[in-house]
Amino acid sequence: MRVVLASESQSRKRALDIVGIRYEIHPSEIDEKAIRDADPAALTRKLAEAKAWKVAEEVGDAIIVAGDAVVAKDGRIFEKPRDLEEATDFLRELSGGELQFVTSLVVLRVDTKRMLSTVETSDLRFRQLTDWEIRDYVSRYPVTRFAGGFEGDGVVRFADSVSGSYNFVTAIPVSRLAVFLREQGVEV
Repeated sequence: MRVVLASESQSRKRALDIVGIRYEIHPSEIDEKAIRDADPAALTRKLAEAKAWKVAEEVGDAIIVAGDAVVAKDGRIFEKPRDLEEATDFLRELSGGELQFVTSLVVLRVDTKRMLSTVETSDLRFRQLTDWEIRDYVSRYPVTRFAGGFEGDGVVRFADSVSGSYNFVTAIPVSRLAVFLREQGVEV
């Protein structure tokens, strides 16, 4: 059965490449702002599930891989910034603080409607960032594509400590992806 990634995200493509399977890309193009929840884990799960079902309607029988990610700090959820200015503001707010990088993974087998899902969290502590390094980072990375305005390189550059899942590298948990694909009948 074919595997379809419901995203054009380079990070999520990398996750499937790491697992070593063939897959197609079919972005979900859902209205992410129409789905809301104050709980970061619930929000990412709802978004990932909506993406998977949307793509399932469009591609038919397949195994759909979908995910979503947000950053949370002190009760606030940071999704993808609208523009470079908002990305800069996000990084200033995240500077010197403890935050969570929350990701959801959904693997849906369309013919059986069996959905496997998980939510994983990385706990990060960012050191105090200077205005220069925030401007430098924002100018060199496509920050509007990443929850909180940063990705794996940003964690390497800004974090004093990391614990929990390494989901910030690929925006979905790769180890769990392999297990879910296997459980859905994909040889991994």
